[in-house]
Amino acid sequence: MTGWMAQMGVVGAGFGFSTLIGGIAGGWLVAAGLMAWRRMAGIGAAALMGLGVSLYLGRQHHPNHAPSACNVDDLFNCDLVNTSQYSELFGLPISLIGAAFYVGVLALVVMWHRSEAAYSRAPHLIAVGGVASVLYSVFLAWASTQVGAWCLFCISLYGVNALILGGAVWAVKESDTGLGAGAKQLLTSSGGSSLGSMLTAFAVALAASMFWYNNLGDAPLSSSSTAAAPAEVSSLIERVADGADVDGTEPVYGNPAASYTILEWADFECPHCGIVAPQLKKVVDDNPDIKIVFRNYPLSNQCNSNVQSSFHEDACGAAFAAECARKQGKFWDLTGLMFKNQTYLDRDGISTMAEQKGLDVAALMACMDDPATELAVKTDIAAGEKAGITGTPALFMQGAHGPGIWVKLRASPDQIPEIVKAHKAAGAALPTGG
Repeated sequence: MTGWMAQMGVVGAGFGFSTLIGGIAGGWLVAAGLMAWRRMAGIGAAALMGLGVSLYLGRQHHPNHAPSACNVDDLFNCDLVNTSQYSELFGLPISLIGAAFYVGVLALVVMWHRSEAAYSRAPHLIAVGGVASVLYSVFLAWASTQVGAWCLFCISLYGVNALILGGAVWAVKESDTGLGAGAKQLLTSSGGSSLGSMLTAFAVALAASMFWYNNLGDAPLSSSSTAAAPAEVSSLIERVADGADVDGTEPVYGNPAASYTILEWADFECPHCGIVAPQLKKVVDDNPDIKIVFRNYPLSNQCNSNVQSSFHEDACGAAFAAECARKQGKFWDLTGLMFKNQTYLDRDGISTMAEQKGLDVAALMACMDDPATELAVKTDIAAGEKAGITGTPALFMQGAHGPGIWVKLRASPDQIPEIVKAHKAAGAALPTGG
């Protein structure tokens, strides 16, 4: 990965690398110090730190996020990790699942302090949850090696999870029941109210955080009619993308002669892509000098050798269907419906959607089985690999930074017109920073 705009030791929001490391280590030390004094207090402090970091990462996972405060360089880049294919579980941001877990831990800590007798098995339950969270942290650390980048705030959560597990095991050892026996009691009335309380807190917190997440607005960079300065919009550019390219066969939305091109690599089963796609169309509808060019990047090893598992199991088939719809002149019709119905992307679902949009269904199904269709999708995937894609959606732009220059965007769709406005106001190519 080359051409990054952020340099080592400099973070977009003004934080320094050493400041981030110091803050994370300081949080761990405070929790560990409290734990040495009183086990459950330290567990509560660690969970509170985990909650704050998780909510921040949840906010940054949303498509309209600004650059994260923990973006340092190409190796330490929270946005790359936090929007990668590993950043969701069952379609939910893992950061918000983590936030719900920490709320559950905090609820148990509070309840235990109120009544140790009624919640005598709270440490045992926290220990069980701690084991699960540490094991998942190990998986996420492995995932970072696949993405090729590390998230400092994610690493802080690995430490938080280890502290919660260590404190809970410590508290269990000081109780009258071992971990195994206490865990068994959690499933019976003799285990007190711990399990019900934690599950309730987890469910409520997850529902509340998802409601908050789904209602995050898409605010543009500036609400004024004045063009943003080049230095201001530079924060919306991640890097110069020397490897990005198009071959002229891609579907185009908008005026083919538009001065500004947005190159979108997407996966039809990716929840973020489903959010971003209609937003991009609206940007083009409102700005006739911008067009969208689409390329496939399904996150499944069924057709993408860069992905380690099947992950989005219907993504390859959906990409084949999109390519075949392009041949019938119905790409945007079918794909718009597929993005809205991401849980129905098997062949039957695609057939139904294709019929609704007036495609020749029999021809579409035959085309999906044609090896040439898979080759076309793999051509898009190879182009995405060359462009340095690690997750979807991936947005690139050409037109504001000089002839033939593509840049990888951090911008949300609503912020793209700000880049165009700044370019027009400058009357010259915007600086690329690299």
